[in-house]
Amino acid sequence: MQKIISLDVLDIRYPTVRLGMAGSDPRHLAPNYSCVVPVLRTDGGLEGRSLIFTIGDGTQIQAGAVEALRRFVVGRTLEEFQAEPGLFAQALAEHHQLRWLALGTYRMAVGGIINALWDLWAKSEGVPMWRLLTSLPPEKIVQCIDFHHLRDVLTEDELLAMLQEREGAKAGNLARLEQQGVRVYSTAGWSGRPLTEVHDLCSGLYKQGTRAFKAKVGRGQQYDRARALDEDRRMLDTMRAATGPDALLLTDANQNLGDWKNAASYMLELAEYNLLFIEEAIAYNDVMGYAKLREALAPVGMGVAGGEQAPDAVTFKQLLAGGGLTHCQIDGARVGGVNELFAIVAMAAKFGVPVCPHSGGIGLGQLVGPMSIFDQAWFGSEGRWLEYLEFLQAGVFKNPLVVRDGHWVLPTAAGWGLEMEEEFVGRYSYPDGVDCADTLEADRVAAAQPGAPPYVKYWV
Repeated sequence: MQKIISLDVLDIRYPTVRLGMAGSDPRHLAPNYSCVVPVLRTDGGLEGRSLIFTIGDGTQIQAGAVEALRRFVVGRTLEEFQAEPGLFAQALAEHHQLRWLALGTYRMAVGGIINALWDLWAKSEGVPMWRLLTSLPPEKIVQCIDFHHLRDVLTEDELLAMLQEREGAKAGNLARLEQQGVRVYSTAGWSGRPLTEVHDLCSGLYKQGTRAFKAKVGRGQQYDRARALDEDRRMLDTMRAATGPDALLLTDANQNLGDWKNAASYMLELAEYNLLFIEEAIAYNDVMGYAKLREALAPVGMGVAGGEQAPDAVTFKQLLAGGGLTHCQIDGARVGGVNELFAIVAMAAKFGVPVCPHSGGIGLGQLVGPMSIFDQAWFGSEGRWLEYLEFLQAGVFKNPLVVRDGHWVLPTAAGWGLEMEEEFVGRYSYPDGVDCADTLEADRVAAAQPGAPPYVKYWV
């Protein structure tokens, strides 16, 4: 029996703004890559970790939300969670008072606790997370999911039948993934990143086998459309020149292209680049807009991706059932943990939409990689890509991600592999770390960016 005896919460803030413009995008002009790390410990000596990605200021709010869940998990046992993972997750997400806080910070806090419990589970069996997730029988996967708001598109019986039908192919899919890894794309084209740096990074990654590259687009387009398009074309030209004709180009606007009509008009200006998709062109929950945008871009073969900031399975249900997505982008730290991700992956499979996880942040690759393996083991790899960042791995995590020949190598460390180097934690823990991120510095950098909105004058 493993009784949970403590919950600690780390607040880590890395000053990404000092890395040039790595991490910046059209809406988040100067992010400092940060995270909240819930740590559960048991009386049997196990330690379960998860991670909630943030970008600087506000991380203290996320940490407080995790702290508020202490009484629901400390004193419980790992075996209680293993026996009824679905009910345990619902007990947090549907608490009769706390659920009033709804989505966003609270849902992410729930996911942080649930993912830490899954980490304990995997470590109790001594296996990496992908191995645990892909070993679950169909009945257990179904048991993990709260179907209360989903049955109009996916029922328990329907998912059980879907999984049972695919059990025969799962072993072969998993063997292939163990041998080849998971195909990745690189987010190299950050907003404002020097083009020489973009060229060198893309060229090096292309030579190492990466065959897909993403650029941020649309910065400041609402104030100076011509300047924004010129900036985007120079970025895409640089990436194309640094790679080869077989490389795919992807784009991401981080919800900065306004309504679907403006987004369609803007992206059609870039159709000459044969883009695989535009990610988060419009507001994450503009379900009708996504459907209209997909229809508008279909004639030029440009897909529509979304989900990075979608906070729950119900939002994904609408985006998928409404026909607004060609690529479904789950985030390992945005929704209510593994249990809710099972539901989203299953709905995406039903609607034939490939899952291409978002992992543009510290630790997110460790969180979504196992979910990508789960998805591809059960539903195949066609159309799937996993986002990969080349920085904040070595020197940060004791088991950093490894990419070889354009594929993420399946890890061997037990659990998520989110254990951090002690020196990194000490240096960047907020507020006492010797080099942790400075909120005011980030605001000043943001205000100086081309295309910054006029309201930033109230930040500095």
